[in-house]
Amino acid sequence: MFSRIPILAVLAALSFGLACQSSTTEQSGAVDVLDFEKDFFVAFGDPASWKADGGVIQCNGTPNGYLSTRKSYSNYVLTLEFRYPEQAGNSGVFNYISGEHKVWPACVEVQGLYSRLAQIFPLGGAEGPRSDGDEEARAKARKPHTEWNRLEITSRDGVIGAKLNGVFIGESGPYPVRQGPIALQSEGAPVHFRNVEIREM
Repeated sequence: MFSRIPILAVLAALSFGLACQSSTTEQSGAVDVLDFEKDFFVAFGDPASWKADGGVIQCNGTPNGYLSTRKSYSNYVLTLEFRYPEQAGNSGVFNYISGEHKVWPACVEVQGLYSRLAQIFPLGGAEGPRSDGDEEARAKARKPHTEWNRLEITSRDGVIGAKLNGVFIGESGPYPVRQGPIALQSEGAPVHFRNVEIREM
């Protein structure tokens, strides 16, 4: 006669393993590569300022404005690479955009200004704290402006953190508005973006 205890133990172990796998999948999520044509639109500024060429999103920097996702996001990890092909310029990544689209929308910006990369602050009337980040870490992590720098932005329950080339720079929040479109900014200098990827959590 077979014992039922080992069989029940095996079934319990299998059930636990499947539950853990499901939980891990839910936490990790799928990575979406954001496409210029399908996932973005010029919400403010001149559409002629933006184009895609060989997988690189290019912006000439004038006039000020931004390229917004069509979808809203809340909890996510956003990664992208950017460079300034001419002068060390200014740009940024807008998070939690709310209200009307205008040159400075209500949002939380992760700074793209080359000298202050990965600062985090509310913009356009949005409320909440700011983080100027770790200047020493920023200086060590930052590559020359003509090279590709990698920015990683994590949003979890209204708290935004930023890494530059894998180095943690700062974190700020929680912000009262915790969901909205994400945008790439045009602000006075040519800037290129590539490998724009997002993983929702």
